[in-house]
Amino acid sequence: MLSSLPKLRRRWIALGIAVLAVVVLLLASGSFQWSALNCWHDDIDINSGRVRHTRFLLYCQIGDRTEETWLSRAYASPTYSPDWRRVNTFSPFVHYSPHYRYHGAIHQVETLRSCDELVPFESDARRKAAHGLLVSWQKTGSYFDADRYLQEIETVVSRLHRDGASIVKASDLPDG
Repeated sequence: MLSSLPKLRRRWIALGIAVLAVVVLLLASGSFQWSALNCWHDDIDINSGRVRHTRFLLYCQIGDRTEETWLSRAYASPTYSPDWRRVNTFSPFVHYSPHYRYHGAIHQVETLRSCDELVPFESDARRKAAHGLLVSWQKTGSYFDADRYLQEIETVVSRLHRDGASIVKASDLPDG
């Protein structure tokens, strides 16, 4: 009986290593894509424009980081309650996300930032553009209709850039 103990211990060790290897492969392979087994989410607060990044591993939240964006800095409302909406979910080796209702929202914020870099916005113009985008998200419940508003802003900024303007005024921008 004593002579069989080392053999039994070896089997348990081998089984433990095999189970560990399977778990590692599952976590790394993206077999359970977008599950909290191993994923990360991007959310946007449709009342301020802040972005939140949340990380999950083995169904436990292991990270949560909120960052200011061009939009949240431009609008800077002192009193609001956050209304977080999912934008993206990613998993290892899966380079696409389910298409959520606010899937393009972070890109839309980057579009406004790029316009502001091309021809700087005065502070009232920055606030007007930010407010227009936030209101569009809130009214429609998605990012889709905000694309039209952003296209109008891009058209204005392109024209001003072509004409050599040095600043975008609030009066140059469409109403949101």
